[in-house]
Amino acid sequence: MEVKLEQRLTELRAEYESGQKILKDIELKLAELEDRKKSLNETLLRISGAIDLLEEVLEGKAGTEGPETRAGPRTITGNVEVPNVVRQPLEKAIKILEEAGLTAGEIVEQKGILPIGVMAGEILRQEPKPGTKSPAGSAVKLVVAIKGKLLPHNKYSLCDSFSDRT
Repeated sequence: MEVKLEQRLTELRAEYESGQKILKDIELKLAELEDRKKSLNETLLRISGAIDLLEEVLEGKAGTEGPETRAGPRTITGNVEVPNVVRQPLEKAIKILEEAGLTAGEIVEQKGILPIGVMAGEILRQEPKPGTKSPAGSAVKLVVAIKGKLLPHNKYSLCDSFSDRT
């Protein structure tokens, strides 16, 4: 009986070692798959950004009939300083420009991840830049933040810890 127990013990040890090797192989393959998944997520994110950019460019060409302009409430002549309307809501930015003797020109909507502190509907950029001199009545191009598409889920993102997505 002791011989049979020793034989069974040897078989179990061999089976255990074999199982350990298989487990190690599986763990390596899982790690490789996780790396491939992360790489694919990053690629999809870049493609999504490129799609958004191309859509924006194509929409811009479709709307080239002329920039949107608004008349100012008072007449100012000469050169005026362009006020800073970045991070202002669109309506307030237009009012500030009109009060400075300028008009809101082309208004471009930009989808995407918003910078910290910027809300949808606020100005991301303006052209000409704040503080420069422009002829009174000239148009200022405004880029307005709008909500974009959600990023693909990425478990490696720091933001995931604070997200309500599951």
